[in-house]
Amino acid sequence: MNFVNKLFSYSMNENKFFNEFKQEFYTEKIDENHSYHFDSKHPNIIKIGCNDVGCMALQGFNNTDSPAIRITYLFIYEQNIGTGSLILSKLCELADKYNVILELDAIPQKKTKNSISREKLVSWYQSYGFNLEIEGEYLMRRYVQF
Repeated sequence: MNFVNKLFSYSMNENKFFNEFKQEFYTEKIDENHSYHFDSKHPNIIKIGCNDVGCMALQGFNNTDSPAIRITYLFIYEQNIGTGSLILSKLCELADKYNVILELDAIPQKKTKNSISREKLVSWYQSYGFNLEIEGEYLMRRYVQF
């Protein structure tokens, strides 16, 4: 993946997480149409079967004593058909398998007719075990679930 620069060295668990995720969804292609962080970064296209279904960028970083992965960007091309749920389910499954914390900012993408509201987005992430760290803020974390 076109991972964002890491703050510290990857742990063994993060490497295993990334490798397994890449095997299932990875493509080498960059999505030039979806940039983030002031238009300087572009996420990798993610694939299910032969279809390009969205784009994503992940960042590994040290978070206290546990390995952590930050979902810095996630965009699904065709919404409301379960693709995002499939990808997020796999991310959560791998996080639990490799004892990795997941973190993200729950910020809706650009407004379109299919855009999800912030409230629905937060609720959707909560259904996968993410919690708002500070009420009213965007940061959400999902701790390993056994």
